[in-house]
Order: sequence, then C-alpha cells, then structure tokens
Amino acid sequence: MNESILEVEDLTVQFKNKSKLFGSSREEDRWKRVLNSISFNIKQGETFGIVGETGSGKTTLAKTLVGIYKPKNCKVKLYGKLIDFRKREDILLLRKNIGIVFQDPVGSLNPRVTVSDIISEGIPVQEKLTEPQRQKRVKEAAGLVELPESKLDSYPPELSGGEKQRVSLARTLIGGKKILVLDEPTSSLDVSIQAQILNLLIRLRKELSISYIFITHDLNVIKYMCNRIAVLYYGQIIEQGSTYEIFERPRHPYAADLIGANISFTSTNQFTIAHESGEPSKEGCIYKNSCSKRFSACESTPPTFDYGKGSVKCWLYDYMGNSKGEAGKEALEQ
Repeated sequence: MNESILEVEDLTVQFKNKSKLFGSSREEDRWKRVLNSISFNIKQGETFGIVGETGSGKTTLAKTLVGIYKPKNCKVKLYGKLIDFRKREDILLLRKNIGIVFQDPVGSLNPRVTVSDIISEGIPVQEKLTEPQRQKRVKEAAGLVELPESKLDSYPPELSGGEKQRVSLARTLIGGKKILVLDEPTSSLDVSIQAQILNLLIRLRKELSISYIFITHDLNVIKYMCNRIAVLYYGQIIEQGSTYEIFERPRHPYAADLIGANISFTSTNQFTIAHESGEPSKEGCIYKNSCSKRFSACESTPPTFDYGKGSVKCWLYDYMGNSKGEAGKEALEQ
C-alpha cells in the first residue's frame, strides 16, 4: 500500500464573491477561496479521511476531484498522469476512475426510476452491452453491496435508508471505479445501519483493492475507518498524518482541541462555547483568532512542517524543535 495513485499538490478553488463591495478592487474581495493550496496523496487500497467543520471545503474538494469544479492552480496526478482540468478527455479520465457517494441517498436517487436502472446508470457509455449483459452486471453489482435481487425492480421510496445507500454504492462500483469519494455516507443512517455500511465498505476495499477518500464530521467513524487523515480548517489542511499519530499526538491546537473534547463537527454551538471559536484570520495563522496557544509568531502565516509521520501547519511545531523552543514551550503551557 505504498504506491500513490492520486497526488494532489497546491489545489486551490475559488468562486466569485456574491456580495459586492463597492469601490473595492482587491482580489480577496472579488473572489472567495474555498480551498487554499491543499496537498495530499492517496495510496492504493487505503482509506484517507478528511475531517472539518461545515463550510471547511470538504464537499468542494469532492466535486473538484471529479471535475465538477475547476481548480485555479494545482498539480493533480492520477496514476502518474498530470490532469489538465481544461481538457475534456482528462475530466473523463477522472470520472472513469473516481466516483462519489453522497451523504443523502434520497436526494441522489431518482424516485421514478427502478433500482436496476439506477445502478445501470454507472455503466460507462462506451460499453455497448446487450440487455442480458446489462442485467448480469447489475445483479453482480447488487451482490457486491449485499442488496437482494428482489429489490432491483423496486423504486427508491420503497427502500430503507441503508438499502438506498447500497444502491448508490452499487451504481458507483459497477463502472469499475478505483477511488471512491465518500461524502458523509453514513450520517443520515441509524447507528446500527451505519455499522453495517461501514463494515461493507471495509470488505469492498479489501476485495476490490479500491481506495477511499472518506469525508465526515464523525471522529469515531474516522478512527474506525481511516489509515491516514487530514484536518481541514476553512479551506486549509492544517495537519495530516496517520490516524493513530494524530489521535494520540495531535500537533495542531485545533486538532488537539477537537480530539480532546471528543465533539462532533456538527456541534457548532458546543464548540463555540467550549473553545471561544472566532472567525478565521485573514492574516497570519488562519486559526489564531480561536487558538489558546497563540503567540507572537502566529502573526505570520506558518509553512507546512513535515515531521516524518505527517505534517502540521503551525508555528508551535517549529518553535519546539529549534533554538527558539522556549517561546513555543511557554505557549503550550498557557
């Protein structure tokens, strides 16, 4: 599991700001950066988790990876090929290999189409199949996700939440995708059904040797599912590394606060009360307005420091590891 099949470097996505500031010609006033120079890689057969609050850019990242949104500047390599988001053939290559399973299976399934037809939508257009061949493929995909054949003639409103999510998975897998972006795939399900879907995903990853980008706000799910994780804060990856390392020794104060408090990213009010969370800073460290470890160096934007098993975007790590360490230690002890 050492081969990187997807490499993302300095990915930036921005949208035109809907609110017009009269008389302003500044770039930051005309554009809103949703993702800001994020970098990561996905290895063959692993589950890479991305955690972050609502509005941190998780879903934007998912849609960018299949070409729905176009990044401003970046290097994206899929199986070693550099992707040009301006070229249709490169977008088709992304969509051939990367699929998305969304949070809400109800909204992503047409209620007027049978389950069989919904699953067959995932078959690539260039594959000219006869009707018996199509039906065989659909039944195989349904079997992979443990969906009974008796459900293939049903319509989405007749299915349970777990069955709908299995249909979404089957539709994605039938086309032979190598990477699945799972955008909150279990958050709308009951706890018992969540466990079934998570265990199904683990089995599929092993049997099919596929890779997952697992996007969720649930830290317990991340800990159960993921080999490595990245912590996303308002469009920036502020820490990434092995799941064990980040849960046991988080380097960034934001990651440490979240893991220490064991709260959900959806619990915005609890987080605000507990940590006096402020708005992201537009200058210096993006987290400095909320950080209890803030000190003088935070007025400047920190680079990303590599610590071998991962990386962190925080001056504390630098100050703890060089001759200026006393300043960092003093901040940590506050």
